Amino acid sequence: MARFIPDPKTHPITGVRRFALDAAAMLVYITLVYVWALRLHPLGRDYGMMAAPHFMPFATGRILEWEMRVFGGSPTGYHLVSLGFLYACMLAVYRLTRLTVQSYFWLGTLAAVLFMANPVHSEAVLNLTGISDLVPALLALLALVAYASHAAAPRLWRFGAALVLFACAVMPYSTNLFLIVVLLLFEVFIRGKERRLMRLLPFALLSLPMWWLQRDLLSDSLHPNHMLPPLYLVFYPIGLLPSTARTFYEIPALGWLAAGVVVFLLWLLARKVRRPAFLFGIFAMAATRLFQPFPEVDPVHMIGGGQLLLATAFFNIALITVFRRMMDHPKWQRPVIVWTTLLALVFFCVQIRSIRAWNHAGQVVKQFQAEAEAAQQTIGILPDYQFYRGAPMCLSESIAYDTPFSARLPAQSLLRLHYVRSARHEVSITNWTAQRGEVTITAPAVVDLLDYRRTFHGPTEINTEELQITAERPTDERLSFVITPKDDALPRCTLPARIP
Repeated sequence: MARFIPDPKTHPITGVRRFALDAAAMLVYITLVYVWALRLHPLGRDYGMMAAPHFMPFATGRILEWEMRVFGGSPTGYHLVSLGFLYACMLAVYRLTRLTVQSYFWLGTLAAVLFMANPVHSEAVLNLTGISDLVPALLALLALVAYASHAAAPRLWRFGAALVLFACAVMPYSTNLFLIVVLLLFEVFIRGKERRLMRLLPFALLSLPMWWLQRDLLSDSLHPNHMLPPLYLVFYPIGLLPSTARTFYEIPALGWLAAGVVVFLLWLLARKVRRPAFLFGIFAMAATRLFQPFPEVDPVHMIGGGQLLLATAFFNIALITVFRRMMDHPKWQRPVIVWTTLLALVFFCVQIRSIRAWNHAGQVVKQFQAEAEAAQQTIGILPDYQFYRGAPMCLSESIAYDTPFSARLPAQSLLRLHYVRSARHEVSITNWTAQRGEVTITAPAVVDLLDYRRTFHGPTEINTEELQITAERPTDERLSFVITPKDDALPRCTLPARIP
């Protein structure tokens, strides 16, 4: 079995040569998955960030400004930069896994590959502005690697590098405000009896002023939906069905029950694994979600999943620890290698499927932009498609800003729906005047087009600043809307659905 699973202490390829070989393999894997994404059109948040990069923190805004100067309206350059940061994150995950799990080299590669291909944070790579998620995640991972390297072999320069990287990760980015907790968990679980908590003092001193400056933001981020529930998507990265998400939303007790079941299963698994790296990965994953001031992650389309990059990295460390524990038994060594290879292939396929969805969404947005510009008048965006299989279409955003990929056009969002690619999905305008519009939606399941938090059991009013929208005659496959303006008249031109 030694030829099948080499011992890192005796195998001839170790050290720098081993790292170079694994780094080359990871470069091949990331290319196989994301080569299909190099021409993706900007979607969703891209337009707002490109219009105001100076509002982005620390290095991210400067990098985006540089990208716009150099690449202009060509998406390939932006994607290559994002992939470069993702690859750097993979190398950091590889090294961090080696320092925590301390096992076979290929397990570090597996952790990095599963991190790379997890669809839950697709927006961090497929959005042209993915650096807004990748840069803070990379800085946090590098800080952890430097700290772990210093703990394993103390060197003053390593400690200094960890402190500088920690400051760069925490001070500008609220996603990393509680990175100090991860360092504490590393000391408790990984260093064990060799822990030196006094090492944490300079890092705590850096964190305290940031907590004080962000105190108002932190006090507003205690909603449970902003913290731990999104972690479910890390190990179930295809999103919930709209009907399932709606059930959890309408019956919160089910969510607490599911959380209790997950915690119980993790407790049972921890008893079986009996490895501190497993507990480190699970608790560190939870720590990344403490006091997060961001909007909740959409459980259906996983919009906002870019926040989960660090959580995914720590989850993979816990998962790798489970695999390592299984391999302690000789009869499980070969099956584990086969299963993990298949798992990586499944992740590759799911991510490529996600890229195809983003590509289709980009084509729809590009066509909409061309039609809106050709209209040469104020248009009503009907429907204003929002998400499609994790891709943020957000049609109104695509013509709201002047960017290298868009022009600001006069428009009004009339009805926000999600996109379904089906011949049986139809949005038809049955009546349209300056003061009243009637729209009928038919689909195999109307719930797929709606926000999972909305329910229509009868006539329901949806009020906005400019419109009053009434949902009428709801059924599972058909829903009608009546749109009336509060002040001005309705636009005379609508896109993508046209007035007959």
